[in-house]
Amino acid sequence: MIEKLKAILEGTDQSIAEIRKEAFDFGRFISAAENGRTGDYDAEKLIKYMDDKFKAKEALIDKIQLKNVSYKNQIQKAEAQIKQKVEMGDDLKFIDFHQLQIENKKHVKDIDERNKKLVALKVNATKTVQTLNNLKKKLGDANKENEMIHSEMKIKQQKLEKTRKAIEETNQEIKQATLSNKQMEAFKQHQQGPEPIEFVQQKNETQELINCVKNKERKIEIAEVAAKKARAIIRKHGGMVNEDMEIEYPGMMHQDMEYN
Repeated sequence: MIEKLKAILEGTDQSIAEIRKEAFDFGRFISAAENGRTGDYDAEKLIKYMDDKFKAKEALIDKIQLKNVSYKNQIQKAEAQIKQKVEMGDDLKFIDFHQLQIENKKHVKDIDERNKKLVALKVNATKTVQTLNNLKKKLGDANKENEMIHSEMKIKQQKLEKTRKAIEETNQEIKQATLSNKQMEAFKQHQQGPEPIEFVQQKNETQELINCVKNKERKIEIAEVAAKKARAIIRKHGGMVNEDMEIEYPGMMHQDMEYN
């Protein structure tokens, strides 16, 4: 019983050491396979690593099975020799019989240990396959999510570019409207006593320009809000806003403009 317990403890210590070594190797491999820039893992390397481990386990299982077959053959051979001696009336001496019993117990013990180790290896191989399948599934889900995020970022960047262009066009229109208003003001100051009909027309045109400027300012405010939201969404998903996509808003929209 003591020898059996010692053997069990020794086998347990060996299994613990092997598991720790495999965990350390896997952790080191994961660290090496991680992409430092994106945080993703190389799926092909991971699959190859798990396949190599699985093949190594299968090779060890085959090796242990061959040893078990060899031990069984030795036991059968010894039993056949004993049976032959008994049938021929050649009684075994006590020392020989005792020696055979010791060897038989040793072989049976080795077979039991090998069988237990074989079962443990099969369990570990099953767990490894399950872990590999789970990692493959997670990797596939992560790739799909990454593609969706990149697609959303591309759409947001396109919208942001359109917004920037719209703001630039609006600013140009505001500049033109401001210039036209100033020219009209200068014309009115140098003109003495305009005709009533002409005065009314100028007044209407001025009012239309004022309304146009207000509409353009409102469009700029809406465009600013949309641009801020787009940049926030891009930064939230880990994107980078290029320098040529940074929108500068002219200060003229905040200047005081006087109209009659």
